[in-house]
Amino acid sequence: MYFWDYSFETPQENLAFDEALLEHMDALSTSDGELLRLWQMPEPCVVIGRSSKVALEVNLEACQRDRIHVLRRMSGGASIVAGPGCMMFSLLLSLDQRPECRGLDEAHRCVMSRMQRSVQAALGAIGSSCDVAVQGVCDLTIDGRKISGNALRLKRSWMIYHGTLLLDMPLEWIATYLRQPPKQPEYRQGREHRDFVSSLGSRIADLSKFNAEFVLSSVSEWDAHRPFGEHPFANNFEDHTRDWVSRRYGDPAWHLQR
Repeated sequence: MYFWDYSFETPQENLAFDEALLEHMDALSTSDGELLRLWQMPEPCVVIGRSSKVALEVNLEACQRDRIHVLRRMSGGASIVAGPGCMMFSLLLSLDQRPECRGLDEAHRCVMSRMQRSVQAALGAIGSSCDVAVQGVCDLTIDGRKISGNALRLKRSWMIYHGTLLLDMPLEWIATYLRQPPKQPEYRQGREHRDFVSSLGSRIADLSKFNAEFVLSSVSEWDAHRPFGEHPFANNFEDHTRDWVSRRYGDPAWHLQR
């Protein structure tokens, strides 16, 4: 697997890259190109699921007041808030190499078990005794409080699985910009955002050390030792990303269509 620790300058580009990558690779007759990218949004934004209804999930008035972008991603799931202090990961996985991931349940198990081990290993490396669990469909939790939410998109031969890891992003953003989700996992038990979500920054003393260990553990867990510069998409990712921004991610009407 290839590895890339890279964040684009705008939220739109970060989302566009994932779709550009998936579409480009799915059009190629190759199974070589699995990629792990770690990144962060450069500014706070709301990212809604592909089929999300803005009025049901987003406090649009608060977003407009504070000039917060509301952006629609290519994958399913509910709305999230992302920004500085929220680690993001994107995994491009070959369905030819991992045919079990063609089923949604197994895809979630395949990825979330590895991400749980990556976070747990990083915590252990810095001496933390926190226990990380997988709850709901694809959440990571500590003491029953959510620290990570995730989503996927399947194509013919490839899958993008991407998600979040709350480090020290202000959690009040979530309560301010998101409504209570219309669909909730059973373990949430109807809790408000402020009682349901937690961050690693409130639990560990040295986030910079955790971040470094998380990179190492994620790369090890996925055997992602090949540099992105050698990836089949590396030579033209900028053109493809700009194209997807132009046709979709730079268009407010597309994001707010529902």
